[in-house]
Amino acid sequence: MHRAVLTVNSFVVSVAIFRVLGCQVAEMPLVATCKQDQGMGYFQSLFWCILRTLSDLGVKHLLVPAAKDAVSYWRNKFGFEKISRDQLPECTKDLYLMVFEGTSLLYKQIPAPQAFPEGSRRS
Repeated sequence: MHRAVLTVNSFVVSVAIFRVLGCQVAEMPLVATCKQDQGMGYFQSLFWCILRTLSDLGVKHLLVPAAKDAVSYWRNKFGFEKISRDQLPECTKDLYLMVFEGTSLLYKQIPAPQAFPEGSRRS
């Protein structure tokens, strides 16, 4: 498991826990942004940093278990699609994923590193 933390003025405002499963798949089962900091774009910035990092590592697919009331957020804001376990890419079939009761499994193909703006990549 890995974590990504976004701080502002030494205060944690947004976090994500993710893990890379093999060389092509990652999952991000938990994310949170402090209530008073929601709606300010902090998680969006953190998410794109995670996506760029995963892309640089050669990861091709990102999976997110989303609560029912969060599915539209992930789909509309970040381009995820609902997917059933049977529809997952072949490389994910034998993986143990963190799927919580009452959640939907969402999927996003990660863009290749060159798809990100030049100034946005880590050096």
